Amino acid sequence: MPSERSDAVLLNEIRDSIRLVGDYVDGLDLATFDASLLQRDATAYRLLLIGEAAARLSPELKASLTGIDWRGMISLRHRLAHDYGSASSLILWTIATVEVPELSTAIEGH
Repeated sequence: MPSERSDAVLLNEIRDSIRLVGDYVDGLDLATFDASLLQRDATAYRLLLIGEAAARLSPELKASLTGIDWRGMISLRHRLAHDYGSASSLILWTIATVEVPELSTAIEGH
């Protein structure tokens, strides 16, 4: 899905969402996250945006950033957009606290 936005712009959008996801879960544990509809919804929205931007990155950039599960990010975006209720708090929490920081490290410097 080509985009009129450049890879640099899309990566910045991903970085912004990564930072915000970190802010949303900072200082929380899973139980607190689960109890906060606002935190869960905000996190899910930013994960959706990460997947949307990932889908629009050029194939060349994605190929140059090995070890990143682009397909998984895009699939999560579809799941959140079309079947939000299927994303449990545990899934969102794990992605936000484990996979998002890994993504941040993986795209660092690009």
